[in-house]
This record gives sequence, C-alpha cells and structure tokens, in this order.
Amino acid sequence: MFEIFLIVIVLVHLHLEWRIWIRREDDVFAKYRDGKMAPLTAAKWAYLCKAVWLIGLILLQYFGVEFREAVIFSFTAYAVLIQILLPFKVYNLLNLVLALACLVEWWIRSR
Repeated sequence: MFEIFLIVIVLVHLHLEWRIWIRREDDVFAKYRDGKMAPLTAAKWAYLCKAVWLIGLILLQYFGVEFREAVIFSFTAYAVLIQILLPFKVYNLLNLVLALACLVEWWIRSR
C-alpha cells in the first residue's frame, strides 16, 4: 500500500507541475473546490494543507520518526484538513480513504 501511495503522490505532483508550467492553467486547485468557493480561496486552503503536510513530515523526521510512518502521519493530517477546510469533493474523500488505508496497513505491520 505504501509504495502505491508514493507512486500516486509523485504522479499527482508531476501532473500539477505540468498543468502549471506547460499548460499554464490558472485554476490548478479546481479539484478541491465547488462552484461557490473562489479559486484563490481554494488555492490558499489547499496550499495551507500541503504546507502542514510538508512541515509535519520534516518535523516528524527531525524527531526520529521513520520515513514511512512520518509520511503516513503527515499525509493523514493533510487528508483530514482538506476535509475540514475545503468543500466536500470526491477527490478530497479519496485522499482521506487513502490515508486511512495507509494507517491501517501501518497498524497491522506494527503489531
């Protein structure tokens, strides 16, 4: 599960970079918002969630948490935050499902 997770995250990020730099899209965070939320508002909340994920990953690593666990825990925080801060979207829900699946796998492995 973890390897699939890493592959998905890399592909999603590369796709985002392609949309920003090659296609030059303006509303690259549309997948996070509904019609009522302004693009800039969605971008700010999505950026905050991603920053929490990255800072969490760095801090967990700094304090000695193994990489695999640090990624899972910090991604789970990200998945929960996008559920709280952004409108309900299937994409956001799938992030939460993936985070929970990774947590279950971690829990099973740690037993």
